[in-house]
Amino acid sequence: MTAAFADSETKSSALAHYGIVLAAAAALMLWRLGGTALDGHEAYVALAAQTMADGRPWLDRDVADGPVPPETALNRWLVPVFNGEPRLVKTPLAYWCVAGLLKLGLPADEFTARLPSALAAIALALVTLALGRSVLPPRAALLGALMLATSLALTSWGRNARGDMPMTLGMTATMACAWWGLHQPTALRRGALLLAAWAALGAANLAKEFAPLLALLPVALLLCWRASLGGDAEHPRPRRLLAGYLLAAAAGLVLCALVRTVAPLQWWRWFGLSETVGMAGTVAACAGLPLAGYALVARAWPQVRLVLPTALPGAALMVALFVPWLVYIYRTFPQAGQVLAHQTTERAMGTGGWLEHSAAPLSGYYVRSLAKWSLPWVALLPGAVAVPFVKRFGRDREGLGFLLLWIFALVMLFSMSVGKHEQYIIPAVPPACLLMGFCAEDVFFRHRWFGPRVAGGIYLGYAAAVLLAGAGALGVTLFAHGDARSLAAPLPVIAAAALVPLAAGTVALLRGRTALAVGTMLAAAALAELAAVSFARTWDRAWEDYARFARAVTAEVPADQAIASWEKPNPALVWYAGRELPRLDRLRARFKRLHGAGRAEAPWRRWLADAGPAWVIAAPDAAEQLAALGYADTGRHAGSDDKEVALFHRTPHAAAP
Repeated sequence: MTAAFADSETKSSALAHYGIVLAAAAALMLWRLGGTALDGHEAYVALAAQTMADGRPWLDRDVADGPVPPETALNRWLVPVFNGEPRLVKTPLAYWCVAGLLKLGLPADEFTARLPSALAAIALALVTLALGRSVLPPRAALLGALMLATSLALTSWGRNARGDMPMTLGMTATMACAWWGLHQPTALRRGALLLAAWAALGAANLAKEFAPLLALLPVALLLCWRASLGGDAEHPRPRRLLAGYLLAAAAGLVLCALVRTVAPLQWWRWFGLSETVGMAGTVAACAGLPLAGYALVARAWPQVRLVLPTALPGAALMVALFVPWLVYIYRTFPQAGQVLAHQTTERAMGTGGWLEHSAAPLSGYYVRSLAKWSLPWVALLPGAVAVPFVKRFGRDREGLGFLLLWIFALVMLFSMSVGKHEQYIIPAVPPACLLMGFCAEDVFFRHRWFGPRVAGGIYLGYAAAVLLAGAGALGVTLFAHGDARSLAAPLPVIAAAALVPLAAGTVALLRGRTALAVGTMLAAAALAELAAVSFARTWDRAWEDYARFARAVTAEVPADQAIASWEKPNPALVWYAGRELPRLDRLRARFKRLHGAGRAEAPWRRWLADAGPAWVIAAPDAAEQLAALGYADTGRHAGSDDKEVALFHRTPHAAAP
């Protein structure tokens, strides 16, 4: 580890850097990958993939909202299916990856469902290292890549079956290829890499539609930033322009929030336009005008000319990778347009009821989320934001400014969007980790900004924080009772896993062996995370409870007896039950379509009594309605609060009233 942090750079040390990052990322991603139950969103991916690959029951015509396409081999791969219904809200790359692994013979289990995300996370760490080595000094790039591999972002979402990590990999590859392409000496090599950037953006959209298009803004800002450079390295003009753009864009964010929330400012009402169109125009103006001003003042046209030859063919390539699937789904399912618009356009613009359930645009939601996903290295994040403006780092200013603009653009655009989830900002974590790696290299090795005392303070601060956390957890374990005690029980072990290398690192730091100390700090983070993963079942109680409940239901309900769900079932229940759970609310809606709303109740009750399912899974608050239909609570429950479910049973001869 000491040699890996040496200042000299050779071919063997470069290979060692990749080997270290690969080993760290693989260990953190693959260790006990299938050790916990799938959550609801993961089960969507696993179920759709299994339907594609293993011949599970396909679309159920009895619950369909519209026409059902024929069940062909092609349609099975093109149409994601969950519990007999089309799953139309996400593009299918995550499903295809898991289905491909099933076709290769891997078992249908938690490990297989999460493996594509884990592999994407490993690849992300390597791509980040490769980009970092072309943007920053090699040692800083190594530190940044290892910080990414040990960050909460990767250990949380690289071990989750959803499409967020493949999308992040695609967006990061887009930024990397754009950077590399703009630094090529020949037009041919530049064009090839820029086309690769477009292809990576298309793949990212195939993982999660439209959100990856936000990467186009940091690419455009890179062109402006490069155009503003030139002249002496210490010349302040590029930094002043950068600061001016950041301030103008921040003002645009504030204006966008005011227009969204203050009725007199909602200009579209004056022209009779829809709220969606009005907010789309507002977001475009608030984000686009600062960019246009930056491009004009920086005289970005020479940089823009570099990318123009590949712009149209690249955009066509990107579109060809994911739009045909969207077109097919639109044409096959009439409801797809409304579903996708609700999940994308309305979600971003704050229409369709999304505004009432979202954090305020100026709440700092994504700044807090970025800090969270940067753990345990968040102490370096303020310095990471500041280094592009420090004059003494002028030699690295192009790369530092690029990474800062990448982060800022994503935080700003996601903040302008109304639909918010913490994981949306994960594509900003790789550049943040590279900037933190640059800060760490200066703090611990070069001391151009801060002296050795700061390095010692940061290191001892981490050690003290871990010691205090471990002591507090030990106290809870010894003196608390019930859930608090059981939940805290693994924490002293996790703290001990970090404290042992930190103690050795403290000794190394006091003896002046800085590289060894930094290596032990990274090792402490990795060991603590591996220990936490080993105890994940302790904290994953809700989904483990669902899994036990579903398996118990499968064992209790005879295979020849029908079972259904009162309303939309949690996907984890369907996955662990190993059988479809048709929705009775959908079937009831079908009776209304056939008989009319006023005449449907009697035939619906007759059908339940004569041919309806003997078993029903429902929330306990549906007990009164189910009792009126002849179903009794069996006493088998799972979950808690608003997520509780219960098993109800009706004897074959119990007629509904």
